[in-house]
This record gives sequence, C-alpha cells and structure tokens, in this order.
Amino acid sequence: MLKKIFLIVVATLLGAYIIFALVILPIEKKSAVCSGMNITIENNGSNSLGKADIEKILKGKNLIPTGRNMNEIDCSLIEQCISEYSIIKECQCYKTHTGAIGIDIECKEPIMLVQDLNEDQFCIDCNGDIIEGAQGDMYIPVASGRIERSMAKKELKDIALFLKENRFWKEQIEQVYFTQKKEVILIPRVGNHTIELGSAKDLEQKLEKLEKFYAKGLNNIGWNKYSKLNIEFDNRVIGTRR
Repeated sequence: MLKKIFLIVVATLLGAYIIFALVILPIEKKSAVCSGMNITIENNGSNSLGKADIEKILKGKNLIPTGRNMNEIDCSLIEQCISEYSIIKECQCYKTHTGAIGIDIECKEPIMLVQDLNEDQFCIDCNGDIIEGAQGDMYIPVASGRIERSMAKKELKDIALFLKENRFWKEQIEQVYFTQKKEVILIPRVGNHTIELGSAKDLEQKLEKLEKFYAKGLNNIGWNKYSKLNIEFDNRVIGTRR
C-alpha cells in the first residue's frame, strides 16, 4: 500500500515538473529581461578591439540587448552587425541561462602593416585579408612604396607569412619597400645596409642564401662594410661597398 502511495506521489510530482518545464518556465523565460552582455575577445594581440568598441558598434545600430526582453533579442542580427568589421574573424552571439547575452569574438591576426601608394594604411592577416583600422603596438613588418590593394592576397601575404614563420628573418626584417618596378627592397634591423630582392619569387631560397652569407661573410668582415646586398640572382650575393 505504501509503495503504491509513493508511486502516486512521485508520478504527481513528475507531472507537475513537466508542466512547469514545458509551460510555466518558457513563459517566464520569454518575459525575462536581459541583465547584460558577457563579451569575450580572443586573438586580440594588437589590442585593436575592446569591449567598449563592441558596445559602441551595437549602440550605433540600436542593438544593445541590456534591459530588453529576451524574446525581443535577435542574436543572429547582433552577429551580423559585429561581423561587418574587417578585424572580426568570427562572432557568436547567444542567450545564457542566467538571463544575459553572450558574445564570443575571434579577431584576425595582423601580420603586416601596409601603407599603399595612396598613403592609406591597413593590415593583412595570414589569408591576405585586409584589416582596416587596426591600432595598438604591433611587432610586425611594415610595407610601403608602390603597393596596390590587389597585392594583399599574393606578394604581401607571401612575404608576411614567410617573415612570420621564420624566426631569424622575423627578428631581422623591419620594413619591406616596393619600387616603381614592383621590385622588393628589405630593410633589416641589424646592419646598415638594404637588401635588394628583385621580385618576391623564390623568397625562401634567396634569404637562405643571404643567411649563409651573413654567417660566413659579414660576421668576419663586419656588418657595415656594404650599403647594399643584392640577392636577386641565383647562387650569388652582390655587395655594394660603402
């Protein structure tokens, strides 16, 4: 008898919970007011984007969720608004169980700062995508000279990626200059000389040749002996004496 009563009580409580979960809880959730935003920003090495910037973006589009009913908030619209900015790689917006809006952002990583022939500045990432308005302290090479935006996906990306992935040259090269003929001149941090590369083709082989010359040549005769080092041609480093 007691067992039967116990089963009836359990079934009643279970039924009440199901009604609460399916009917009452959704009503309360729909009428709940957003308590705020939880914003996280990843891969923001240049500190180009802060939480205040995200709030400003959403405020400009009248999309600040705080204080609004949760059922009125369109997370996909918030994602779309934030993703319009070129520094954003990915944005995810969602409603949390605590009544807040979560916004998770991943930024693109600038690997080269560029000033084009119109003197407009932008950065590029490892895919050659253009990042507008990147700011802050960035320890990345600077490219200038006869540069057009169409070069971002090819010449600029190839050079920037190589410098990023090669420890020695990442530390050594601080500036990349393109001449009128689109030939490349590298300006190193160490040594009072410029490096004439010719085209960006076969970049790795050319700089590998120069690195050996540094080790066997300049370390013995001095780093300031030459004003120019030309590595355009196969198996040769042509130095112009100071």
